[in-house]
Amino acid sequence: MAQGEIWILGATGRVGRAVAAQIVAAGVVPVLAGRDAGRLRTAAADLGLDTDSKIVVASGVEAMAAEITRQRPAVVVNTIGDYAETAVLLARACMPGGHYLDQANDPAAFDRLFALHDEAAAVGSTLVVGAGFGVVGTEAIVARLCENRPVPSRVRVDAFASVAVEEGALGCVSQ
Repeated sequence: MAQGEIWILGATGRVGRAVAAQIVAAGVVPVLAGRDAGRLRTAAADLGLDTDSKIVVASGVEAMAAEITRQRPAVVVNTIGDYAETAVLLARACMPGGHYLDQANDPAAFDRLFALHDEAAAVGSTLVVGAGFGVVGTEAIVARLCENRPVPSRVRVDAFASVAVEEGALGCVSQ
């Protein structure tokens, strides 16, 4: 296993760059992964990483899964999207012993990743689905609204993802 490596899949996208920046700010050098070597090098330079920083280039999800299986990173952060289709393949590539997380926000992705629970637990891997704001934001609102009230048998929350453009801050900004 690549000792302690944290891979950011989709590292040149808006969320991937923000996740990588937070990891760098914590004093850890992530491995940037994506489809375009030039964009990955630019992202690394923008983060202030050495020109020798490791990047992983793969043509698609299947190729990325093969690289994960071959190189054995400790943690894989999936920011490439389409989680219902990508999560299981990438999570299985992390096993045994590697860990996976994404920011899925849809029931199909949750169900498919939760179905791997016993398999992951048996081989010492942790799988985290829904690490993004969509799940936390909606569940926090429901929890607050249900405080000091009888527990409902069912709750429906309708929310939609941000369609913000590249400009502006990602996430909450305190003033």
